[in-house]
Amino acid sequence: MALHFYPYNEAPMPERVGFARRFLAAMLDNLLVSILALGMALSLGSTILHLVKPEGDSTEFSIFSENSDDANDNDDDAANNARSSSAQLFGMPEETYTVLLIANSIMTLLYSLLELFTGASVGKRLMGLRIATDTAERASRSLLLRRWWVKFGGYLFVLIPFLSTIGSIWGFMISCGFLLTLGASHQALHDMAVHSAVFFKADIDGLDIDEMNTANIS
Repeated sequence: MALHFYPYNEAPMPERVGFARRFLAAMLDNLLVSILALGMALSLGSTILHLVKPEGDSTEFSIFSENSDDANDNDDDAANNARSSSAQLFGMPEETYTVLLIANSIMTLLYSLLELFTGASVGKRLMGLRIATDTAERASRSLLLRRWWVKFGGYLFVLIPFLSTIGSIWGFMISCGFLLTLGASHQALHDMAVHSAVFFKADIDGLDIDEMNTANIS
């Protein structure tokens, strides 16, 4: 197994996984989350809408309808006025946008528990990757918890109306911080914050500490 030196680490270690493989794993994860979130919206959309807007008259939710309140209403101006600026940006009714946003946040949080409890999401597992410390040691539960909070904590704020802006900014920063994996350390922003990194699972499982120490001495 080839060992590598990385910035701020004195000892050599297995190769960290960089942008390309991690991006592909993230795309697989996002695809799965989107499918699950869409299923949740279609099955529980009316319930979510009632919880978010209990004062509203909507009792039915359909992702294909213009507006559940105005399904039989020909007043297009009233329907357009009911849309929020964010909903208009994506060209959909406010109710549809709200339900999809909440469903996506909930499913992202539930899906992210895979990384918290197993050290790898489905996408990472399919790509043969695993989360570890930045020194190539197996990640402890406390490390995975800290990493989970930095990476996914913003989704909790999105679910709280008066804190949703904070959650959106948080998520945007984490998304932009992923580009840091293009750098020499191959760490995203959330990795740098908690001193974690992503390695090939086979390298972490078969890590030979004596080999690393010998290479460091030489």
